[in-house]
Amino acid sequence: MKTYIILTIGLLMASCSDFLELKPDRKMDIPSTLADCELLLNEYAVLNSSFAAANLIAGEEFYLNGEDWSSISDPDERNAYIWSDEPTINAAAWQGPYKAVFYANQILSVVEALSAQEKESQQAKEIVGNAHFFRAFAYQQLLELYCLPFNKNTAAAELGLPLKFTPDLELPKGRASLLDTYQQIVSDYQMAADKLPLTAIARSRPNKTAAYAGLARLYLDMQDYAGAFRYADSAWKAQPNLLDYNTLDIYDEMSIPKNNAEIIFTAQTFYSETLTPYAARINPDLMALYANHDLRKLIYFQYNDFDPGTYGYKTNYDQSAIGAFIGFTSSEMLLIRAEAAARLSKNMDALADINLLRKNRFANGKFVPVDWGNDMLLSEILKERRRELVFRGRRWADTKRLNQTGVTQVVPRREVNGTNYQLVVGSPKYAFLIPRAVVDLNPTIEQNKR
Repeated sequence: MKTYIILTIGLLMASCSDFLELKPDRKMDIPSTLADCELLLNEYAVLNSSFAAANLIAGEEFYLNGEDWSSISDPDERNAYIWSDEPTINAAAWQGPYKAVFYANQILSVVEALSAQEKESQQAKEIVGNAHFFRAFAYQQLLELYCLPFNKNTAAAELGLPLKFTPDLELPKGRASLLDTYQQIVSDYQMAADKLPLTAIARSRPNKTAAYAGLARLYLDMQDYAGAFRYADSAWKAQPNLLDYNTLDIYDEMSIPKNNAEIIFTAQTFYSETLTPYAARINPDLMALYANHDLRKLIYFQYNDFDPGTYGYKTNYDQSAIGAFIGFTSSEMLLIRAEAAARLSKNMDALADINLLRKNRFANGKFVPVDWGNDMLLSEILKERRRELVFRGRRWADTKRLNQTGVTQVVPRREVNGTNYQLVVGSPKYAFLIPRAVVDLNPTIEQNKR
């Protein structure tokens, strides 16, 4: 088989005219066929695992002691942990997702150049759906890091992302608004849902359900609960699978099976030394949320013999030995549907979803259905999200959106070597600083405020 060296993209520090510092670094075969597009879509390292763990580090699911924090070799990770104002040094958190965007745009460009007959083939339609999905997913990860939380009253005036739609390396003129950025991601996911089949060849490839899941997560972050309910409902009905945790080996270091039935789409972060179980100790307030017979406490965490009284996170939802799982699962869709239902006053529906989830998480014979009253339903569902979606990148996004209303506001706090840090409601630090090299080389990209 002919070997293609396609779109090998590296860091170029010499030219500010190159978009996002990306440039092909050697001669290559230019993709021009559907087969070439399939090769690009198989690039797992680019499309599924080129995402930063900064949002997990900034979330308050864990803490570091002073010695472990000081020993972290990556200054960006140390700074993310304390929400520092220091500019990011490593541009990989920005470049990785934009490399995925570049691939998606290249694929769409190839299909656009095909004959009318080729464009109408099922393969071409599915390839287009894949490209729109991967572009949406990459922008969604960037959005969570580099943009402030969505507020419908201010989104048109807030800074969004630089949006690229072509595979050239020219710089777009500045950043789109936050509203336009969200609308573009919605558009890409909707196009993906229209083109993708119900089943995919692997969980690393999206299907129609994955596009619904992306929309459900996005609409939840936008606080559009009708939209979140609609798409979470569609995703759940297409893949109504829950693992019965009673069937899992609680003593296994990776208790949750790879490619398990709950996985809708798999994606992961870079490796992070901060998140290793020997450094990141689970916050006691999170551990306190688990009842005695909740199997998640045994499956997600391990007791730290080296530091009695503390726990580390032991598992990963897709058994990745490198990064944290940030993809979509049916259990997350059930939680989105439950929260949206509660916010839409569909309280019985919300309770039914929560009880279905908990029935599959408690030890046999120990599950008791909850019947939370209207006054505590929402707060308890939010606690259930914390119990279920540990180390999945959702706590940071949840904190950003929950701080938009007084009832659910969260103020993360940390202490390192005697210094206290907190992230107050409304802080501009909920948008990470864009890496210094990106802004220095591309002056039309406005830096986030501090």
